[in-house]
Amino acid sequence: MFESLIPQLEKYFFSSEKKFDKWKLILFLVNFLIGFILILVYFLNATSTDIQIQFLGWDVILPALFVIIYFGWNTVQIFFLKRGFEAVSDKVNDKISNKFGISKKKEVIHLVLMILALIVPFLIQLGTFFGFLPEFAPGGDRILFIACNLVILLILIITSWRLITLYQRSKKNNSTNGFSSIFYILIWIILWFRSFSFLNALLNITEASTDPDIVSSLIDILLLVFTAVMVLRGLGEKVYDSFVFNANNMPFFLFAFTVLYIQGQIIMITGAGTLTGIFANRNQINLINNFLVIVITVIFYWWYSEYSLERKGFIIRKHYNPEDVALVIHEFKDFLVNNNALDTNRVGDKKIQDFLRSKNLEIQEIKPSEQESEIKTDENLKSDN
Repeated sequence: MFESLIPQLEKYFFSSEKKFDKWKLILFLVNFLIGFILILVYFLNATSTDIQIQFLGWDVILPALFVIIYFGWNTVQIFFLKRGFEAVSDKVNDKISNKFGISKKKEVIHLVLMILALIVPFLIQLGTFFGFLPEFAPGGDRILFIACNLVILLILIITSWRLITLYQRSKKNNSTNGFSSIFYILIWIILWFRSFSFLNALLNITEASTDPDIVSSLIDILLLVFTAVMVLRGLGEKVYDSFVFNANNMPFFLFAFTVLYIQGQIIMITGAGTLTGIFANRNQINLINNFLVIVITVIFYWWYSEYSLERKGFIIRKHYNPEDVALVIHEFKDFLVNNNALDTNRVGDKKIQDFLRSKNLEIQEIKPSEQESEIKTDENLKSDN
């Protein structure tokens, strides 16, 4: 991964021609050999009982690191999944706008979508509740199950209220949309899956079951693959201004990180290393993991649902970061120039840049692809309005 940062090695490792190259194979084998030797030396000589600083032993530090990455990846997964969710929501909203234009029918469709977005998660959670209810024995276990469902219902009410208020704000701005409703449904697909896995783990704990949860594991794998693709695409857009990543080494970084995530699952299931017994209870692990993901997802939705609508111009904007302020000032300068209200010989781009720097509002130069996407977004918003 780090060798790809050396320009002189690019022709040996990453030539664009799709053909078999013996030097690629030889150099990759050399890398694997070096890595294998380093790992072998570490494993043979650095167990916690063989070194003075026991925490640095591979049987302590590696399992702990894998577990941290496992939980960390799950809790931040939504920040990468939202990329795909947002793309789907944009497509649905654009299709509605292109088909119906500015009309009452479009507003009615947006209202229907919002109502469906409120009803669908409630019905799914209701079905999940009655599906699990007979499995819990009457008494303390069933009371605990009902209490957990009441918390999930509270989360549903809170997020539904958020969706309704955002719809009302977009209506006041004369820019109702289907984006927020579709995005809400997709977010609740994740919340439902996590609540389903949480309740299933709770059931296994009450029954003292050790059977693996095949369904949750398969969905976890699908989410991992989908998230990995989103991570790769997200990193790809930031390559141009990154010192650490480039187009060649991103797949290696993602591969390494994914392997660490899988190792975290293995460690917690098997209790490997000196952590035996701490992370060996799969059901308790799933319970904690799904609880954390639910909390993070709800917090993320509460913030991003408003943030995304502000960025797209569907609701009145309340929050500006320094780059946003600088862009508004640039746009205002162009507005004045286009209306012959500003003499560019006296106040040009340099003067504007100097003013922005004096206010600590410096922004990076926008790439052509980004400018085109912004122009397209502006045109869509104008046609919407």
